[in-house]
Amino acid sequence: MIRFLVDFALRNRMLMLAMGVLLLIWGIISFHNLPIEAYPDVADKYVWVITQWPGRAAEEVEQQVTIPIQTQLNGVGHLTHLRSVSLAGLSFITVLFDDESDNLQNRQQVLEKLTLVNLPPGLNPQIGPDFSPAGQIYFYTLQSTNPQYDIMDLKALQDWVVFQHLMSVPNVASVSIFGGETREYQVQVDPDKLVAYGLSIAQVEQALAANNLNGGGSFIEKGRRRTTFAPLV
Repeated sequence: MIRFLVDFALRNRMLMLAMGVLLLIWGIISFHNLPIEAYPDVADKYVWVITQWPGRAAEEVEQQVTIPIQTQLNGVGHLTHLRSVSLAGLSFITVLFDDESDNLQNRQQVLEKLTLVNLPPGLNPQIGPDFSPAGQIYFYTLQSTNPQYDIMDLKALQDWVVFQHLMSVPNVASVSIFGGETREYQVQVDPDKLVAYGLSIAQVEQALAANNLNGGGSFIEKGRRRTTFAPLV
């Protein structure tokens, strides 16, 4: 049998060479399409629903947040299990789907159901990032040898430049940022001057909030005339 295969290969050299080239091309394509994972992805398809309600007890979160959301999510397709954890100020729900479902459609169904839930004012349920628990996790640090860039500048560079580029990479679900210092602007109030001008802390807070408001504007053209207008804020 081996002698027959060797004789066949020697008699059909061009055919063997073509098969070798095809196998080489196939191997290159398979290598580029091979998913980079630390372990095989054997996790269930799931969606996390996270709702924060600071200052509320676990019983109150369970009754007014977790149970209404679970009741509404019972109608999603391909649902297998619903699991929830209610803590002080936090509701965490895990929605499990079967293997025949599509993960993007699962997340879309959950988002549609969340719009129908009647929750207390000010609550905004959110779904967790789309990633696998067995997915590869990469760690990196942002450093600079230039003394002009301190920790605060590196944090700003991470938030506004590096983060945006990493999130645009295919198959990157989330980027968690740790460390650094965030730039802050503080207003130091002099109590004596407040009394002198007859102002209160609430009026100062209202003035600062009004100063941060933005109002759009535009113009209307009529012939050679242009009228500029802006809304009142």
